[in-house]
Amino acid sequence: MLTSTRVCVLDIPNLDAAPYYMPIEADTPFPQIRIPSGHAAVHLTRYEDVKIALGDPAISRTLCNVEGGPTFLPGTTQKELLLNLDDPAHARSRATISKDFSPRGVETLREVVDATVRRGIADMLEGKRAPNVFASVLEDVTSTAVCHILGIPLQDRPMFQQWSRIIQVVPPDDVAGIEVAVKACYSYLMEFVTGQRAAAPDGFIRRYVDNRRNMHEPLDDAEFVGVLLGILLGGDHNALSVMTKCVYTLLCAPSLWAHIVGNPTRIPTMIEELIRLIPIGKLSAFPRIATREIVTSVGTIPEGSVVYANVFLANRDPEVFPEPLTIDPERINTKPHLQFGYGIHSCMGPALARLEISIVLNALVAMAPSMQLDADPDSLRWINGTVLRRPDELPVRFDALAGKSPHSIHASQS
Repeated sequence: MLTSTRVCVLDIPNLDAAPYYMPIEADTPFPQIRIPSGHAAVHLTRYEDVKIALGDPAISRTLCNVEGGPTFLPGTTQKELLLNLDDPAHARSRATISKDFSPRGVETLREVVDATVRRGIADMLEGKRAPNVFASVLEDVTSTAVCHILGIPLQDRPMFQQWSRIIQVVPPDDVAGIEVAVKACYSYLMEFVTGQRAAAPDGFIRRYVDNRRNMHEPLDDAEFVGVLLGILLGGDHNALSVMTKCVYTLLCAPSLWAHIVGNPTRIPTMIEELIRLIPIGKLSAFPRIATREIVTSVGTIPEGSVVYANVFLANRDPEVFPEPLTIDPERINTKPHLQFGYGIHSCMGPALARLEISIVLNALVAMAPSMQLDADPDSLRWINGTVLRRPDELPVRFDALAGKSPHSIHASQS
């Protein structure tokens, strides 16, 4: 019989970010907030209401991505990005990636991801790489996977990661820098599509471009690059942020780490519990505009309203997840968490993220079971961007006799 170890997520230092909005007084049955663009937005936090907002095609993303539109970002983003499209344009673009990003599709990456992870851990244990699990292991995983998916050279990673990091951090005082990075990233991908750069023949880019002549209404170059931008940005930095914070949480709570070391079959359940609770950045979804009245549990939202569906709080709804702030590695959910979204704008990469995190945790458990955080969590360097927020280092040690870090969280056993 397993002994469950349960930790409060609020006890993990710096994991939660301060809300990137301000509550406002409003004469409405539903709460409202002020988002960074200055717009008032209906603030939905209950699980069922958030599902309604994310799943209803009458709540538009396209209408937000205009000059002066409601946003958490300094300005508009590429109109062809999947996150900015409504149906039918969204369904047409989304269809291009459905096979490659399915659970079966991402299985083709298992061998290369596993080899990348194990090589990084082995080099770290042998002293060939620094004892920093982020820099020596995690940072290579998602970028390597993205390169193999798209069929772009591994040696290009330092170049495109610099651009994508600027785009994902979204510093509000560097709009010009963001525009330069977006243009560079867009041009880089377009050169593969047009043949100015050589993409691998078995990669996603080349396969799609070579097969367009056989398709009914294929995407044009700009539309296709919009899809590729989503893969490059989300598949690398978004996945890396979630993975890093999963490992960080386990290092900050040694009882949780010890639980999966002793019970590796519980790793999939632990992953889902961590994903449920871990915020990717300072926002959990992008705002939308209701194109008709929307009925929710907190009232009817008028047509034309800006809506913010707070996935972060929905995943902590006590009506759906008992003791919602508890990281319970044996939690059996009757309803799935919403971290990967819901409806047409659900994340394209949940199968890939789960595969990568599972491989990382299984390899660390097998090869470095004595791993411990070798720093005060409050001393770690973080990236604190709008979309991208994570530790930028995870120094570790592997001395099984060293005992628990004095800065570790001592969780109660149940």
